[in-house]
Amino acid sequence: MFIKTENEIVSLMPTARWSRPQQLYGYLEEEERVALEPLLGAALYAHLCTECERLRESYTDITSTTISPTGKARKNPAVPYAHVTDRLNDISNGNLSADASEPSAEDSDVTAEDLQTVRLLRICQQIEFYKMLAHKAGLLTVSFNEGGGMNVVSADGYDPADDKRMERVAKDAYMSAGRAVDTLLLFLEADAKGDRLFTSLWQEADAFYLHRDLLFQTARVLNEYLNINGDRMTYVSLVRDIRFCQNTYIKPRIGAKLLKAIVNYSNGLESDATTTSDGETKNPIPTNAAEELLSMLRTALAFYVDSRRTTLTPSKERLLQRDAMSDAQQAMAMACQYVEDNLSALGDAVIDTPIYNQVKEREAQKERDAKNVEEAKERQAREARELRHKKLFTAFPATYHIPTTNIK
Repeated sequence: MFIKTENEIVSLMPTARWSRPQQLYGYLEEEERVALEPLLGAALYAHLCTECERLRESYTDITSTTISPTGKARKNPAVPYAHVTDRLNDISNGNLSADASEPSAEDSDVTAEDLQTVRLLRICQQIEFYKMLAHKAGLLTVSFNEGGGMNVVSADGYDPADDKRMERVAKDAYMSAGRAVDTLLLFLEADAKGDRLFTSLWQEADAFYLHRDLLFQTARVLNEYLNINGDRMTYVSLVRDIRFCQNTYIKPRIGAKLLKAIVNYSNGLESDATTTSDGETKNPIPTNAAEELLSMLRTALAFYVDSRRTTLTPSKERLLQRDAMSDAQQAMAMACQYVEDNLSALGDAVIDTPIYNQVKEREAQKERDAKNVEEAKERQAREARELRHKKLFTAFPATYHIPTTNIK
């Protein structure tokens, strides 16, 4: 569990008073399972759980108080465990210096890998805590007592929050959790493009930023064709629809071979279809043709995906979905026509694809039709000659007779 101590709770919400953080474990565990594990994937989530326990043994807490962003860590648990209010009082009373919460020169250095893990865990803590607060704010204000039913929780020195303030707290917590989710995905994306400390584990998750088997590999690419406001979580939620539409509507039309070649081109890779079984490399798809076809296929795929989104009222949904599907079919027809008109420009990747076979079948049929026409003409000419010969020998009576004699 990523949040276990009072100081970790206080670091996320300075006004919190939880002397027994284990009271929140059930809520926090639920958010880990529902909100965090799908983003991290089972492998990375298990790895971070293990790392969290190891780091706690070394640094007491996973907070900026114990491990600062500069990479310094305190070994003395007295200051980290002190409540924020108590620490501020100690500073004001002169018991602690004003920089007591900052690492000093005597503090130990944290390894670069541990520091990155701590940064990732801190983001996970924000998601987990703020999601819990947004979803459970109402439950945290009541107690369930044996024989007494539900009672309102109160505390000395605090005024109860009214409904409006409770609603504001839940809304702020929800917004904070959303920003933390985006921060998490950005952090893991940056790691995947840099140190790659977590990439091998994270790439098993559905939320992995790069889906090399799709025409829309990232949220940024999808946002160019379908407005998702740059929200990575929206992209994550649409990955299954993208894959379904790509495999259902596009792959059967242009063929797996050409689709793979275009996907590989979009990833900056040479298509597998350009390499023969003997290892001989053939010419890849020319850049101009591949770029044009990629744009057309992405346009069609965006409309197909849009036709599956459900964000409006039922009546408007049906109308917009019908329009999106109509636009998708038109865009797909244009892409198929482009492939048909540019078979030679697309190179070896298009050979033996459905469109290629259809064109070749039409050409073969055209040749067969032309041959049948030629054979029909020859047959008609032969029959005409035979008819003329027949008329020539039957139109006139015989003029020669064999003489006959009477022998007595």
